[in-house]
Amino acid sequence: MGKIKKGVAALLVGAAGMFGLQQLPHAACDEVQGAPTEKAFTPETAMVDLTEQLGVYARGRIPTFLLVGNGPTGLLEVTEYNSEENVARLIRALDGFFMESRFYDGYEEDGEKAERHDSETDEFLAAMLRKPLLAGKQVFVLDYVKGKKLRHVQELGAAEGYVADGGDRLLNVIPDRRPMHENADDVTQLKQVKNFLVLLNPEHFKTRESYINALAATNYDLLIVDLYYDDRPLTREETARLKCKAHGGQRLLLSYMSVGEAAVYRPYWQSAWTNERPHWLAGANPEWPGSYKARYWSQEWNDLLYGSPNAYLDMIMAAGFDGAFLDVMDAWQYFRENE
Repeated sequence: MGKIKKGVAALLVGAAGMFGLQQLPHAACDEVQGAPTEKAFTPETAMVDLTEQLGVYARGRIPTFLLVGNGPTGLLEVTEYNSEENVARLIRALDGFFMESRFYDGYEEDGEKAERHDSETDEFLAAMLRKPLLAGKQVFVLDYVKGKKLRHVQELGAAEGYVADGGDRLLNVIPDRRPMHENADDVTQLKQVKNFLVLLNPEHFKTRESYINALAATNYDLLIVDLYYDDRPLTREETARLKCKAHGGQRLLLSYMSVGEAAVYRPYWQSAWTNERPHWLAGANPEWPGSYKARYWSQEWNDLLYGSPNAYLDMIMAAGFDGAFLDVMDAWQYFRENE
């Protein structure tokens, strides 16, 4: 999960001819009169394609499996490179849409202050997220703010129809406050979710047992956690515990899965890649050391994500999660700007 850049709309109108098309799949062919023309590659379409493929694959095995996308907001705008068909396919493929920094730009940490988005950015984001809302999809918002701004985010989000909250950017703690709209209801659909917790870095929990116990003692309607604690994935017994709120009601449990970046600490990483990166790995993410943008249309990356017992999505399903939280869906912006 990463920082949302200010001026989102400006990122969606990149100049033509930014790609080395001969190196990419679905590249446009030289036009020959009377001959069919192959569909031009765009990073936007490639991300929608991958999302759609993940959904078809997962729901073909578990019909109720959920996909929530983090960072797909830019793909909701129709542009020269992103068709109305793409937008419709994306909305159909995802069960929920997640956005960081919807209302405030920046993080409240190390003396920094998050500032309210200007009206132009705010109106653009509201218009984009209204599309999945009108299609009956749930929208989740997480702003990295504290104090009075946290309450402000909750109120602004409720007015827009989102489930919105504030939190710490490192996503490594359980807040010392009760969940908003805490309840003991059974939650089996995203539209029933009134609150959520994202905890992706369990470094403060010294043992696996303390980590599971702490999560199980909460009453959040939706938990978003990592597949792994240390070097072992969660078991079906552990996920079954986490799918019950402390009050006894059922809740939803999603596992984190990055679709746009590879990381050196993930089990699929091979040590040789550190010195000589394979062709499907692109530039490093300076905000998250050890993470590299992935050419997500490549077969090699797709094979790591799904399609075999040791692939990431398959392991998530085998562990008993209700769905996957697809992170770095905005990776297309990197390739639009840099390749």
